[in-house]
Amino acid sequence: MVRRTKEQAEATREQLLDAAEALFCNTGVASTTLDLIARAAGVTRGAVYWHFKNKAEIFEAVCDRATSPMGTMLDTLANDPGDDPLGALERQAGDILILVATDARIRSVLEILFRGFDGGPEFAEYLAREEQNKRQCRCQIQSILEVAVARNQLPPHVKPADAAVAVTAFVGGLMHDWVIDQDYDLANMARWLTKIFFNGLRHG
Repeated sequence: MVRRTKEQAEATREQLLDAAEALFCNTGVASTTLDLIARAAGVTRGAVYWHFKNKAEIFEAVCDRATSPMGTMLDTLANDPGDDPLGALERQAGDILILVATDARIRSVLEILFRGFDGGPEFAEYLAREEQNKRQCRCQIQSILEVAVARNQLPPHVKPADAAVAVTAFVGGLMHDWVIDQDYDLANMARWLTKIFFNGLRHG
């Protein structure tokens, strides 16, 4: 019985997140209310408060379940860059771009974030954490590139910190460009695009 209750609670939570994601994407974050989320999910407002304290917490959960796979991928590589750190980073950059192009949930959340986020003051804490996460991501990439320098995979004059800025701008820029326009086949072009970029890094 306890297990069933736990499973039911998790199912309700997912219903709420699905409903919120669709509303955030179609209606906008500012125009989406807790009442709208509850009605779209087919639950009471009390059920919303059972799982989340406010709209900002729901928004964060919606974003996290879409973007956490990408964060996990980078965490794994940063912890163990392996014998070919630059090659591994190139493959992972391609993997992330393909994931963005083929995963509807990730694409939906990125659309919410990229098409003019219209939250408000209640989202200030979340946005500050996101800025911190971006800095951490760049630091992780820098640590991978430092190993690449140690293995002579980058020219001596290339600074890992500068290269990390370039990598994050390259991947983030492509994600933003494709999510906004979707006028080219990112899934099929991802490997070729990353190859061109990382060949440029390798030859300085």
